[in-house]
Order: sequence, then C-alpha cells, then structure tokens
Amino acid sequence: MADSNSIIDKARLENFSDGVIAILITILVMAFEMPEDFLIRKYSIIELLENLIPQLIPYAISFLVIAVHLFNHHILFSKMKAVDASFIWLNLLFLFSLSLIVYPTALLGQVHNQEAATMLLVGVYFLKAVTFRLLHHYAIFNSGLFKTEKTKKELRKDAIISWLKGPLVEVIAFLLIFINFKLALGLIFVATLTYVIPPKKL
Repeated sequence: MADSNSIIDKARLENFSDGVIAILITILVMAFEMPEDFLIRKYSIIELLENLIPQLIPYAISFLVIAVHLFNHHILFSKMKAVDASFIWLNLLFLFSLSLIVYPTALLGQVHNQEAATMLLVGVYFLKAVTFRLLHHYAIFNSGLFKTEKTKKELRKDAIISWLKGPLVEVIAFLLIFINFKLALGLIFVATLTYVIPPKKL
C-alpha cells in the first residue's frame, strides 16, 4: 500500500515511458545494414530483398513485441489513479529490459551466429516479460492505486495465466533453439499475437 505522501501524478511518467518506447522502435529500424558493396556494384531488387528479409524478420518480431507492451503499458496506466516511488522504479526497470531488445535484434539480422543471437534475444524477452509482470503485480496487488471491476480472485487467475503466457513461453522458446532457432522465433511471434486483441473486461 502506497504512502499518501509518496503518491505522484502519473502523466509525466507515462509521457516519459512513451518517449522511451518510441525511441526504441526508431532505433530498431536504424539497425538495418546495407550490403557492404552496395555503392560499387549494381543490385537487382531480388538481391536487395535477399539482404533485407533476414533483417526484417527479427525486426518485425521485436517491433510487435514492443508494440504489444506499449499497448498493455497504456492499459496499465489507464487503470492507475496515480503512481508511487516503487511503481516508478519498477517501470524504469521494465523500460531498461525493453531497451535491451535492440542489440540482439540487430545481431540476429546478420547471417552468422544466429543461434547464439536468438539465445540472447530470447533471454532479453524473458527479462522483459518478468519485469513487466513485476510492475503489473505491484500495481494491482501492492500499490493500492489500481482501479478495476474485477474481483481479487479474477485478478489472481489473470496473473497466473499471464506468467504462463509470458516467461514460461520464453523458457520453452529458449529450449527450442537447440532444435531450430526458427521454431523459437515462431513461438515468440505466435504467443505475442495472442496479446494483440485486448481482453473485454479490464
């Protein structure tokens, strides 16, 4: 339960978070690399697509992951009457984990060491999933600032499902890398799609 003296208006934190996430999405696309000899030889559109697609696939997955978290982040803030110091620090921890997505996404876009790059990316996804759920858990069960029509029983059930759909999926995806890294990425992509449509009751 938040101390009344530590309660802070949420607008500034939400605007800051939106700015950080917008920058992360921008940096993602800036990681695309052109062919080394692009300026000295003539490329066909097919050759350019062959260079682009391996970079586009991890970019699209990470873009979707960040976009879904932006959406759910907005839903979380819409249910907060205000925020407190603990919520702010947990939110910053979540943004930190989200920012780490950029580097392994860029690595995965290259043609070498894709299994290792996928391990790093899935590991970052796992960290992101955990930090977001810690933020969510604190907001709902500890802050005293979360407003909802759901009962405590419903909220606890949702929390369990959320942990199963998030961090557990990343663990399974990590294990799939040892079979084929593309299977791991496919699982992450499909699991993330399930968050695109928001629940009817918040």
